[in-house]
Amino acid sequence: MEKRLVFVLAGEVLGGAERNALLLASHLVRNEGAVVEICALDDRPGRARAVAAADDLPWTSVSTPWSGGRRAKALSLWRAARTLRGLRPDALLSSTNLPNVVCGLTWRFSGAQVSLWNQCDVLPTSRFSDGLFRRALHSSPLVVTTAFQARDWLACEWGADVRRIHVIRSEVSLPAAERSRKEWRAELGLADGDLAACMLGHLHVGKDHDTLLRAWRLVVDAFEGEGRRCVLLLAGRPAGTHHAIKALAFDLALRDRIRFLGDVEDVSGLLDAVDLAVFSSRSEALGRGATEPMYAGLPVAATDVPGIREAVGEPGIPFLALPGEVAGLADSILRLARDAELRARVGQANAELIRDRQSADVTTSAYADLLARALSGGLAAQPPEPSLAGWQHA
Repeated sequence: MEKRLVFVLAGEVLGGAERNALLLASHLVRNEGAVVEICALDDRPGRARAVAAADDLPWTSVSTPWSGGRRAKALSLWRAARTLRGLRPDALLSSTNLPNVVCGLTWRFSGAQVSLWNQCDVLPTSRFSDGLFRRALHSSPLVVTTAFQARDWLACEWGADVRRIHVIRSEVSLPAAERSRKEWRAELGLADGDLAACMLGHLHVGKDHDTLLRAWRLVVDAFEGEGRRCVLLLAGRPAGTHHAIKALAFDLALRDRIRFLGDVEDVSGLLDAVDLAVFSSRSEALGRGATEPMYAGLPVAATDVPGIREAVGEPGIPFLALPGEVAGLADSILRLARDAELRARVGQANAELIRDRQSADVTTSAYADLLARALSGGLAAQPPEPSLAGWQHA
């Protein structure tokens, strides 16, 4: 595939969507011979650019604030469109709302043969009017989602043609740990007998740390009644809700039973240091906060929303709690926390599921095939899969 692919990201912050895009870009370069450029619509510094540089992926940034009045937004759109045109793409691959809308509106001007809209969540956006979001979506020739429930959301909420929406699971992999379990636990002040749980997820309104902290208070009480100690580790950058979450931790007297780790680079080492993962969220497409711990062989206690249910599959469904149900989430955590054999069995099943379903070979091949057919003009519509019921109630 000797084509020029431009991956368009919202900025240099490294979240799940950005990690997915950079993994895919690297594999398309190595395995398919593609020429790749990364274009970020925000020039503020972040970890994503360093990750791209480590894989020798060229990077261009253009400030696209999408703020102010209509004229200011039109100028932002023009700057982004001019930058994309200068990169001479054969195909644009966008991820998250701002890049998706920008590429949906400008891909023809850029000279690209095709634009691929990647839907990474199932959250409404206040950044754009419904009409503009819908117009950009309908103007995009191809749409990819990581989950069937995200496909259904686009079709039912936004009127997208389901035949143009292709479901391709995102790759899940982790690099070697930088520090050992022993080193991590020593740094965190964890004794050998302490049970440690972690949640991977930036501290923003899409996650439900409130329910998790209230559930953790119940877990701590139960463990203390048994003469045991447990600690919750929250890994994720502050993104709007961190002050409220820290205040709640104080109110719940969890100060010595919780650690706020910020944006963790050595995710592999952290996951090796804990005994189980938790993932409390209000809405997900196919959350990496569940799939990365699964890849690492951990059991996951989580919220029963469609994207997480789809992520954990059969091994993890027994450990899901209804959204906002504090006692239910605490019960799921405790069942895993009290039974080491159960944790090992579920963790092994999780790892096998992720490696079978979301290996680099599977995901890269699917993307490469889709792009090759699109660029050759021979793309046929993908037939719809059975609908995942219940997403509209999440």
